[in-house]
Amino acid sequence: MAEAASSLAEEPCRAQDPPMPLTAHLGELRRRLIVALAAALGGTALMFHWSGALLELISRPVGRLVFLAPTDAFMTRLKIALFGGFLLSLPVILHQVWGFVARALDESWRGPLRRLVSISYFLFVGGAGLAYFIVLPAAMRFLLACGSQSVEPLLSVSAYVGFAAALCVAFGAVFQLPLVLFILNRAGLVSKETLRAKRSYAYVLAFLLAAFLTPGPDVFSQVALAAPTLILFEITLLVLR
Repeated sequence: MAEAASSLAEEPCRAQDPPMPLTAHLGELRRRLIVALAAALGGTALMFHWSGALLELISRPVGRLVFLAPTDAFMTRLKIALFGGFLLSLPVILHQVWGFVARALDESWRGPLRRLVSISYFLFVGGAGLAYFIVLPAAMRFLLACGSQSVEPLLSVSAYVGFAAALCVAFGAVFQLPLVLFILNRAGLVSKETLRAKRSYAYVLAFLLAAFLTPGPDVFSQVALAAPTLILFEITLLVLR
């Protein structure tokens, strides 16, 4: 995956690309869509082959899961395959998107954005990894502890996997914050001084965003999402010009 993501930086884009007729643009778009779709389908098929092992891995924070309908187990494995296939093929998809839109960009934007596309993938994976390995086990311990001797947890596999996937996507999305701020700063829409002056508003917005994005109502997950958001915000302020 690292090699595929790093190949984003190797897409040949010259300062003055020759003009292309509309039919040529549509042909290139069709070709790139086919490549991206084939990569996604291939990644999904590969992940479905390993979906049983992945389901065992995902369920470790809670142990035993049950399914309440005959199709629950199959549909859950299919969702795991789709999500894993998307992550696996995302470098190829981003590469195709970049190759198509780069022609419309000014040369001054091509270099920075080419690097940001690669960084975006690793930030998303890093955020999802933090959610799964650190936040999810702690959140499940907190939520399951809210039961009692007469109220025991009986988690369905579809509900749990949906909760875990939503949490990972929320963290992956929030980890794109440095790139968003960098692009806004580079475009002249937001300055470093403005972000510093509005720091208090950014902190409040981070907690509101965490409350909206986290799949559960527990405060632990919300704080666990807001904290890295604020850390990324402060790190971005240090590197912005």
